[in-house]
Amino acid sequence: MGNYLSAECYKAVHRKYIYIFSAAMLGLVAAFMLLLRIEGMSQSGDGMLMVQRVSVSELLSILAMALSAGLYFLMIAADIVFSDQYKYNTLKNEVSYGLPRWQIYLGKLTASALTAGILCLVLMGGYIGIGCVLFPAGEDFGTNLATFAKWLLIALPLWLGGLGFFNMLQFLIKGSNAATVFYVMVVFLGSGFMDLMEVFLPALQPMADLIRTVSLNTPFILLRTQSPESVMAYAWALGMAWLTVSTIIGAISFQKKEIS
Repeated sequence: MGNYLSAECYKAVHRKYIYIFSAAMLGLVAAFMLLLRIEGMSQSGDGMLMVQRVSVSELLSILAMALSAGLYFLMIAADIVFSDQYKYNTLKNEVSYGLPRWQIYLGKLTASALTAGILCLVLMGGYIGIGCVLFPAGEDFGTNLATFAKWLLIALPLWLGGLGFFNMLQFLIKGSNAATVFYVMVVFLGSGFMDLMEVFLPALQPMADLIRTVSLNTPFILLRTQSPESVMAYAWALGMAWLTVSTIIGAISFQKKEIS
């Protein structure tokens, strides 16, 4: 298992895709930060340029509100690892080589999680680092940083749950595009779409309530009105349930699947 995981991670970090994506995202972050700084400048009466109050604390708040986007970004990490293996028959070669199927499944899931973790550290570290260079920390930096850490602890199990579900889809559906579309549709259902449908079709309320309960987006929505402490246990239970159920279904199904 260790050798297989090392090989998967080696392939992932040597793909240009991961570096191009990281560079593009950090470039957008830098452009966003520079725009904020330029827009925040004003001229005082003595002709001196003054920077209006945009702080790293406020930037952390913006980042916290965007953590739900990680449910979509994780697909990039999983795609880097899986890499159209049905299309190029590389998965068939791994099975033919004699590797246990459970090892292949868990190895790719773990490698995807590690790749996603690296991307997360790079992008968040770049965002905060660029912000610290261009803006002051702010008076409430310590408090906002602690709050952001709590939001991150809530997001982590939800991201893992989404990763487990997408990994299952990649193994069970031949075609990365179909797996991606299906995943996005499932995640999107819990992002407010059912609320809209419920307005036009009130009869859908029982189904909408069920979807909201099990949706990976729900804890992020609850954080808008509730404290992180009140959402933490629900987020971990929900995320681990998605990860566990998806992994069991995916591993069993892949064990029985005919690879052609």
